[in-house]
Amino acid sequence: MINEFGAWAPHLPMSWLVALAHSQLHTWLYGMRFLHGVLRFVHILSMGAFFGVLVFVEVTRIQLVPRASIQPVRGPLFAVMNRGFEVAITSGLLLFLYDPIGVGSHAMFLPKLMLVALGLIHAFWLQRRAMFRKSEQWRRIGAAIALAIWILVLGCSTWNHEELIFKLGQYGNPTEPVKGPIL
Repeated sequence: MINEFGAWAPHLPMSWLVALAHSQLHTWLYGMRFLHGVLRFVHILSMGAFFGVLVFVEVTRIQLVPRASIQPVRGPLFAVMNRGFEVAITSGLLLFLYDPIGVGSHAMFLPKLMLVALGLIHAFWLQRRAMFRKSEQWRRIGAAIALAIWILVLGCSTWNHEELIFKLGQYGNPTEPVKGPIL
């Protein structure tokens, strides 16, 4: 696959990305230019809501914050976290469909998707195993694993964004970072 960011990371097949780029849904989404900015805003806001609550909950489970502090607001916190996740996934999918080749060819896109899947497996399967529920030490380990997974997801997202700087380069050199602001 031709990859402007390097071939060292796993990628989605280019044939899939091209097929999505020629789909009716992509054509419809791409026709509404204003939607891209709105989707990015909603995606970042919902990721912030999800990640903010997740950090608080997991730090509480690690017991860096007293456990009693979460109990009165546990229900509303989990509702915000879950809705934030749902909106982040939906808006992320729409952003991907808006520019499947541009988004899908980033070096960290597929690793990010794998980490999101791992985060879901961790939350809905692994954390529900008896050893994580019965042992305080395993509960803390599970919380630390969850934090690590979602921090890595954000790291992959940041990496994907920063690739733009190296892609543009100064004087069109894709291997040289841009000096100064990108307008």
